Amino acid sequence: MEMPPPLPCLAMVHGVGAQDQPPTATTLISVADARPLAGAGVLALEEELKNKYLCPTPQGWMLVHDPDAATTYLLDAKRRQKIQLPRLAVEQRLIPYCSCLLSGEPTAAGCPVVLLVEPIDATIWYCRVGDSEWTRHEYDIGTVGDEYFVEKRVIAPIAAFGGRFYFNPVPAETRVLELLLRPGAAALAPVFGSVAREPESTEDDGFVGTAEVFMVGTGDELYQVMLAQNGGRYDEVRVMRMDFADRRWRLVDELGGRAFFVAPMYFGASCVPVAGDGGIRQDCVYSLVGAAKNSFRVFNLKDGTSQVCSSHELETVGKSRPCWVLPTTHPRA
Repeated sequence: MEMPPPLPCLAMVHGVGAQDQPPTATTLISVADARPLAGAGVLALEEELKNKYLCPTPQGWMLVHDPDAATTYLLDAKRRQKIQLPRLAVEQRLIPYCSCLLSGEPTAAGCPVVLLVEPIDATIWYCRVGDSEWTRHEYDIGTVGDEYFVEKRVIAPIAAFGGRFYFNPVPAETRVLELLLRPGAAALAPVFGSVAREPESTEDDGFVGTAEVFMVGTGDELYQVMLAQNGGRYDEVRVMRMDFADRRWRLVDELGGRAFFVAPMYFGASCVPVAGDGGIRQDCVYSLVGAAKNSFRVFNLKDGTSQVCSSHELETVGKSRPCWVLPTTHPRA
């Protein structure tokens, strides 16, 4: 019997960024010991992802685009179940750098929304499971800059929570995006709103200098993860939880037994470690931000420690990009 790969795991995608060539291969790496995974299930998934563009979602499903077959689909990495989507017309080499999120479980009734956020341009793409095409929308949520240089704000970081999409276009503001079907309309329309505004210095963040910010949605909470850069390394973490009653972020020192996974560009996901997860630790943040080649850092919120895990056995092929792969049927309480 073919055993599926243990998830969550790290995927090293080789050959990314080429102008006219898709990623060449993907290697799956254990989170427990940072070694390449083996087995028939692992090899089958690696073969499935070969020569394809992929973008993981925080909900576990992977957005996969096959340039040879000109098809786009969602993939359950553990069961290798596929859900066909309309062909995605975004520039192919940008797909690994986009943010892809789901408004709900794609196999459930109600046609959940698939949202793709481009990494640089103020552009989103979205469709419902079962649609015949994607909708492209250029948004305008304001600008940032000074008298010498002005650029559009972009939707980042972003997380799906409660069927909506929450994001922080600037540190002091949290906004929400809903994709709604208006009365009499045939297509979804984006509706933007504001959730919270705070002083530039968030409650007791304790950071000096540069910080990367990520958002994570769980089954019942919305979180913000901040990674501080010290001496060129992102080696300090703070986690905040959204207090919707007071409309502000609150500092927390535990994750309710969950584990968080963050990675460029603005990927943030959550799962509850269970038996068979291959050593995933509770109340920890697993980070690929600023990590050295073939490595990741694990932050323990309970005791304040961190550890760097490296895979010395992996030989990368061309330019490689790491990403997290999570299970789709995981408890997310």
